[in-house]
Amino acid sequence: MMRKSFLYILLLILSLNLSAQDVRVKAALDSTDIYLGDQVQYTVTVRQAPGLELIMPEYRDTLYRNIEIISQSEIDTSFDKSGEMILRKSYIITSFDTGYYQIPPFYLEYETRQGKRRFYSDYVPLRVKRVDITPPDSTDVIFDIAGPEKVGYGAGEILPWVFLAIAVLIASYLAYKYLPRRKKQPEQAGPPKPDEPIHIITFRKLDKLERKGLWQEGKIKEYYTELTEILRYYIEIRYNIRALEMTSEEILAGTGSKDIEKDQLPRLKTVLQNADLAKFARYKHDAQTNKSAISDAREFVRATYQHETDTESKGKEVTDD
Repeated sequence: MMRKSFLYILLLILSLNLSAQDVRVKAALDSTDIYLGDQVQYTVTVRQAPGLELIMPEYRDTLYRNIEIISQSEIDTSFDKSGEMILRKSYIITSFDTGYYQIPPFYLEYETRQGKRRFYSDYVPLRVKRVDITPPDSTDVIFDIAGPEKVGYGAGEILPWVFLAIAVLIASYLAYKYLPRRKKQPEQAGPPKPDEPIHIITFRKLDKLERKGLWQEGKIKEYYTELTEILRYYIEIRYNIRALEMTSEEILAGTGSKDIEKDQLPRLKTVLQNADLAKFARYKHDAQTNKSAISDAREFVRATYQHETDTESKGKEVTDD
């Protein structure tokens, strides 16, 4: 009897796992190019086996950085001929900041005995453009060429202007010769390079952030904001790219061309994507994810700093030979 019960439970778990795998999430826009302030529909379509209880995240006023939600529909449920359940939800969005955006993947969660499972859509690109205001073409109106008009000027009218021009020239010459001129300061490409090695500064900042215990107090957004600022500053100084002014996608693209170990780029991508979800989608990660974020940041700095040290040592050995 116990053996039959065990086999029944095992078959039930396997069937749930197989059903959970049969989930497809798709996100799409009506148009990937809009003008500033235009509204566009962002639609999420989920195909799943009936009976699965998927948890969909709630977005209130912001879908992603600088992309605002105007309105959103209720979840529409239907079934196709094969009995597969289809869920649809639409958002009317807009943006008042021009640029290229990569809307992060939309995801749903499924509770299992082993923990939560997530199903993601792809990134969705969106370009927000300014309206090109071109003056009306008036070349179709042709006017006759006006003839020259003769204007007579007397000496009394010309001399004051001559004296004024001479006075301006003299004043300009004296100012150029005798007034002190300020030296032009060279423009800085970014923040000044610190006196201490950047990895030491970064480790100290990460230790200080960990001692604050922000995520333990429920301040998830503040925790990830400070963590990514520390990482961005390290990357800007270490690799000489404008990381403080870049989006997460731009940082990953910029560091991808650098000499970084392959296993470190996925680590950096995980930290930045989890931070974006917490900051912009108000998603609350579990304790293990929050704890791993700062550990992954430390490991990324340690690995890239170690790589820098190895490179310098090899260069020195070649020079000595």
